[in-house]
Amino acid sequence: MKIFATSTDISQTRVKSIDVFRGITIFAMIFVNDLASVKGMPQWLEHMPANANGMTFVDVVFPAFLFIVGMAIPFAINKRLKNGESLASLWLHIFERSAALLILGILMVNLSGLNEKLTGMNRNLWMLLVLLAAILAWIKYPKSSTLLKYLYISLRLIGLIALIYLAAIYRSGEVGSISWLHTKWWGILGLIGIAYLFVCSVYLLFKGNFYAMISMLFVFFILYLLDRAGLFDFAKPFLLVGEHVGVHSAITISGLIISLLFFENTPAKSSNQRILWIVLFSASLFILGLILYPFYGISKIYATPTWGLYSAAYCGWVFAFLYWLIDLKKKTKWVKIFEPAGRNPLLAYLLPDIYYTLAWLLSFNLLWKYFGEGISGFIRSLFFAFIMIGITALFNRMKIILHL
Repeated sequence: MKIFATSTDISQTRVKSIDVFRGITIFAMIFVNDLASVKGMPQWLEHMPANANGMTFVDVVFPAFLFIVGMAIPFAINKRLKNGESLASLWLHIFERSAALLILGILMVNLSGLNEKLTGMNRNLWMLLVLLAAILAWIKYPKSSTLLKYLYISLRLIGLIALIYLAAIYRSGEVGSISWLHTKWWGILGLIGIAYLFVCSVYLLFKGNFYAMISMLFVFFILYLLDRAGLFDFAKPFLLVGEHVGVHSAITISGLIISLLFFENTPAKSSNQRILWIVLFSASLFILGLILYPFYGISKIYATPTWGLYSAAYCGWVFAFLYWLIDLKKKTKWVKIFEPAGRNPLLAYLLPDIYYTLAWLLSFNLLWKYFGEGISGFIRSLFFAFIMIGITALFNRMKIILHL
């Protein structure tokens, strides 16, 4: 008995454009994160200020990450079910993955407040150890002999124990007002983990029904409106519900809806119909954003509905083009540079932070000193993003895959 629709395409070939879109998104995220330290950049290469009514290219990068997370959900869940995994095990996997992203996100955002004397450790060393421990804890170890299996389990335990220890010793504030880790926000990875949990939950509850997912898109925006009305103020200390999760989850489920068009029991019966549906669905999101614009404006910082709808629409149109170009027209030679990050996105995302902490720890600031402004800084950030993707490719060849 089929619990979810089985893909008509995935059983025969991978949807290559999804991996490429993921890789391009990670590349863009590395680039814009590094570019944030470059002075003299034009406004369209910077985040719009919180109270400004507008958005830039940079403001679409994080939503693209959410969007591609949503696209991956139906493929990942159906693959697990096809391999015989129980629903109970699947739910456990979703909770574990969400928790891991939340933990890593909150550890990363607390770096800025770390008091080195109270913690007893240099802030950059602490962050470097957090990142290395996370890699040990969540690396995808290969299946092998019993002896190596125990070695891999030991390495995973070392990583987890190290994360617990580093979290336990963390202190911020000053003597007399010492504080521990706090959740002023969950960080990029934490926000992704929350949206992933919400969207996976509704996907499982409604068994991947295409029209139910479209309905849930509107439910998530209603969640935003209810929070604006103050109905979730009691839950603000937990930050797991509210306006941000409503819009972030809506972006994520938009990617999931487009991904479902590759499966049975959806209106798209051919490649051309699929592209038409993606284009029209994205246009519908954009039009809805136009309707809501006078009421809420556009702000990435405040995660307004129009920002989320515009971002999801742009992502849908970009993906439609990539699908046409890569999977239908087979123009694939140029995509090889982005594929490594698409296959190992979390490691590619963490590698720049490993570099930054090492550079600050060793007082190596040549890149910031000589390439920190104007066109030279722009080229530095672009080159840096390509280097990180290249290092990810090397790790992929060594079978070092970070998989929550």
